Amino acid sequence: MNKGGALLKSGVGAARYRLTGHRMPLSVTLLVTTRCNALCTYCALPLRRQPELDTRQMIALVDDMAAAGCVRVGIGGGEPLVRDDIGAIVDRCTAHGIWTTLETNGYRYPALADELAGLGRLMISLDGGEAAHDANREPGAWTQAMAAIGEAARRGIDLHTITTLTRHNLDQVDVVLDLADTYGFVADFQVLQRRPFLSDGRATDLAPEDAALRKALRGLLEARIAGRRVGATEKYLRYLLAWKDYTKPTSKAPQEDLHCMAGQLYCAVLPDGTVTPCSLLAGGFVGRNVRDGGFLKAFEHLRDNPCRACTSTALTEYNYLYNLNAPTLLEWAKSLRSPTTPGTGAPRRGAA
Repeated sequence: MNKGGALLKSGVGAARYRLTGHRMPLSVTLLVTTRCNALCTYCALPLRRQPELDTRQMIALVDDMAAAGCVRVGIGGGEPLVRDDIGAIVDRCTAHGIWTTLETNGYRYPALADELAGLGRLMISLDGGEAAHDANREPGAWTQAMAAIGEAARRGIDLHTITTLTRHNLDQVDVVLDLADTYGFVADFQVLQRRPFLSDGRATDLAPEDAALRKALRGLLEARIAGRRVGATEKYLRYLLAWKDYTKPTSKAPQEDLHCMAGQLYCAVLPDGTVTPCSLLAGGFVGRNVRDGGFLKAFEHLRDNPCRACTSTALTEYNYLYNLNAPTLLEWAKSLRSPTTPGTGAPRRGAA
């Protein structure tokens, strides 16, 4: 299934939910490991060492998700490419017709690109130029990320980057967008998530001042309106600019009239098989495990969420989609024809 087919089926599922209240996991964030071949300054996941489902269990999980109506799987970690069976997991998803995306630091992508040929979208972390990226992550990280971006661009695949905004790289928005023009990718940006399970306090010193962050977000909104390769919709960027306190990534009160669909139309599965409403609730939500009766039973066990809104780019965008928000649907439909400004899908002559 391509992105267009996934969007169409998601729209049908969302409409059915509004009419009948029927819950189904249209989108699943599948966190396959907490292990990583790097230790970024704002991430504590590699320190967790959570048990993982083995290959047989992971394949059975994908089968169960497909049977439950899943149309999109987002594979993440940790670093998913440290799993020796990652190609088999991707292939199982695509064999079911599931639109499959994968988020990576890029270190192992050039060596595994053939195994990942079935991906619908590759997402590579890129926090700016070399100095800013390595300050957020570790020395040498930028060189490996750019090698992965170059390989993906040469293959002409659907490529996005993810930039986590910290005090080190608020001035790097144009740098990332210039690279997007050069290599033909779409740039997504993410506010720093300071959840205990994800960062364990490691992100505190990297948090930018709210005023500086808002200035960067306004720049992103202007770039989006100007037609640059910003992945976020205008609706989401305005929503994020209106967020009152960035030190609190979730809210118990809804923002705007947006209903959170976590646990209703999407969910997350942790490496050990625990199902939670979303990835931000990892470590703070007691969910049922897929090894105890299967995925659908664990999904149906999800009920009320402890929050009603968040600053996560992906989760909020999917909330707009599943709420059938007209401006968001229009922007997503336009992206099927062209990500934004037309690009070559490969580096220009002389690019790194």
